[in-house]
Amino acid sequence: MRTKKSLVAVMVVGICVVATSRVLSQDAGDKKPDGMPAMSAEDMAHMEEYMKLMQPGEAHKHLQHYVGTWDTVTKIWMGGPGTKPLESTGTSIFKSVLGGNWIMEEHTGSMMGMPYKGVGMMGYDNYKNLYVGTWFSNMGTEMLQMAGARHPKSGVTTQYGMMDEPQLSVHGRTVKYVTTPIDDDHYTFAIIDLHAGDDYKVIEISYTRRK
Repeated sequence: MRTKKSLVAVMVVGICVVATSRVLSQDAGDKKPDGMPAMSAEDMAHMEEYMKLMQPGEAHKHLQHYVGTWDTVTKIWMGGPGTKPLESTGTSIFKSVLGGNWIMEEHTGSMMGMPYKGVGMMGYDNYKNLYVGTWFSNMGTEMLQMAGARHPKSGVTTQYGMMDEPQLSVHGRTVKYVTTPIDDDHYTFAIIDLHAGDDYKVIEISYTRRK
């Protein structure tokens, strides 16, 4: 009995076949490039499935809405909800990258009186059916990761992830990230510390599109 090939191996071979075939198609017609392994019908079906997952869809079109320059106001509640927040301003520039599969945010501002720069990636995983993202900044060496869903009616995107708290010697504190649209030119992004409470908001960033 033939051992079933891993999907990863099939994808790699399939992508190589497709890419090389395109390059050589003008001279070689529809012939398979020399040296490329033959693919079974099952392998081809797996490859076609994967190729579909590679294509941007409606969720990715939604993310393109954020492309542009936004002015931001950040509030940080160091003492928790109900206390006076620290406020700072900044600028975020969103770009569509990698064929429209991702949007990249580059943020410049300040945090607690210090210069702050951050870079984030946001996309939609067609296989998991989830909005996924990462965030990096000059104020730490950690990488934040988040995944979640967008409500079809309200448009609110709710994601979850882990955040370390070195000052408390805590690893993997569960947090919620909530992106709330207000109108075409305004939205908010909030971070909620679920370890402290379902509505324990510690950070909120208000975005206003620059025109």
